[in-house]
Amino acid sequence: MKKKHLLYLSLVSGFIMCLAWYNTMYLGFWMLAALVPLLKMEDLIAANREKLKLSSCAAFVYSYPAFFLYAFFNTWWISNASFIGYVVPIAEAAFMSVVFQLYSYTKKAASNKTAAYFFLCLYWIAYEYIQYTWDMNFPWLNLGNSFAHWPVLIQWYSLTGTEGGSLWMLLSNISIYIMIKHWPLKTHESKRKRIVLYTCLPLVVVLPVMCSLIMWANYEDDSTESVNVVCVQPNLDPYNEQYYISSQQLVRRIVNLAEESMDKNVSFLVLPESCLQEYAWEDSLEFAYSVRAMKQYVKNYGSCGLIAGMSTRSLLPYGVKTPAARPVMFQTDRYYESYNTALFVPDNEAQNPMQLRHKSVLVVGVEKLPFKKYLPFVEKLALDMGGTVGSLGTDTAAKVFVSQSGKVKVGVPICWESIDGNYSRQFVNNGADFLQIITNVGWWGDTPGYKQYFYISALRALENRRYVSVCANTGFTGLVNARGQIISKSGYWQQEVYKFKVPLLKHKTLFTLKGDMIMKPFAFFSLLLIVYSVIKNKTQKQKK
Repeated sequence: MKKKHLLYLSLVSGFIMCLAWYNTMYLGFWMLAALVPLLKMEDLIAANREKLKLSSCAAFVYSYPAFFLYAFFNTWWISNASFIGYVVPIAEAAFMSVVFQLYSYTKKAASNKTAAYFFLCLYWIAYEYIQYTWDMNFPWLNLGNSFAHWPVLIQWYSLTGTEGGSLWMLLSNISIYIMIKHWPLKTHESKRKRIVLYTCLPLVVVLPVMCSLIMWANYEDDSTESVNVVCVQPNLDPYNEQYYISSQQLVRRIVNLAEESMDKNVSFLVLPESCLQEYAWEDSLEFAYSVRAMKQYVKNYGSCGLIAGMSTRSLLPYGVKTPAARPVMFQTDRYYESYNTALFVPDNEAQNPMQLRHKSVLVVGVEKLPFKKYLPFVEKLALDMGGTVGSLGTDTAAKVFVSQSGKVKVGVPICWESIDGNYSRQFVNNGADFLQIITNVGWWGDTPGYKQYFYISALRALENRRYVSVCANTGFTGLVNARGQIISKSGYWQQEVYKFKVPLLKHKTLFTLKGDMIMKPFAFFSLLLIVYSVIKNKTQKQKK
């Protein structure tokens, strides 16, 4: 065996991962076996380390090509906006390769090499937990998202969330590899080993699918009421139009599009993220032309409320400086915060005033500069991708909008927030009857990015058993039912308006109530496993 064989195995694994995520992830089932070549590669590294004079970091070095292919293939479209888009796959591949290196290091210390394969599960889930929580949060590539195109096969996400899917795919890869490695069994092998190989391991792959099919066939929602939602896709070019079009022109376009679907039975008129571009002060929003004009328009339709994305700002009290604070010109010791805002004008504003919520799960490099406290210069690297640029202010809770005298509550995740399942579930815990996502994915261009975004967002419907309506500036505007099934979606780069009848649901799933119950325990035990591995490997080295 030669070193190039290790590279070949890595590239094969990377190719299969890319195949699983191709276009809208309709080949996602390939992820169940995508890591098998990497597992074989690590076994070869362990068996031939001295013969091939491999370094102690060989698992990192030879797994990196696979993970780079996977990350680059599924994030290259970020480079349409800035050169930093090329940094994302480099960094993400490095993080995944560190995970694989830790697995290899721990496997070296294990006495039972077959059981050691499952250490990969602990490290990988811990890595995905970090992807949700640290300053460079990027859960886009989490393995559980791979089946977003096939909700019929993952109905149990309502119990575990997408991390349950990540664990399933890791266990499936390990099980398939063990079956291949030991197939066929020799005649002297034990009966117990035969049962495990021929029965238990195949069930790891098949049993979750069987459970999902049963749940799919038997699911019935508890809806007794519904609302009519009109979503406007204005198709504003974020590069050449969105920030140059006048407020009057914008309102005219929205009204012309919406008029064909509006009537007295519409409960919500929805505009996408950062659609209104007056960058108004929050204490005087009623003086912004677009807000005033849209409020006047929806009054013509009785009980209709307005949901719109907008960039806003707010003055902070004298002397108060937050991590997202910006100095007020010509004033000392006075600061303000900018926000990516969802604005809600309820149907009866006299009884129920205008409501605002600020985006809290921010896009790294666009709305949040990682490690800004320690690296102040990163502020200059912020990208302009369809909203306010630089570090933004956030809300401390996932607020829901209340309409129609408290009868209807709607959660409004703003763009990247819908990628974070643990955050999105907070809207439902706070009473949301359905989720209305607003987003602006036009800056990605005609790439798989906006398609994968829509399908990943659809997982929020399945996890929480809520209907999800998506209103995009351009891309896919559509409706997803409580089983995660796409009911309708728009075309790309088209001015369109959609009218959806959205059932209101009340039941809360186990995932909604408890969140991801897998990540924290796995992260804790992975730390213990690292400590154990260091001690065990050092002990073995001293004995030698």
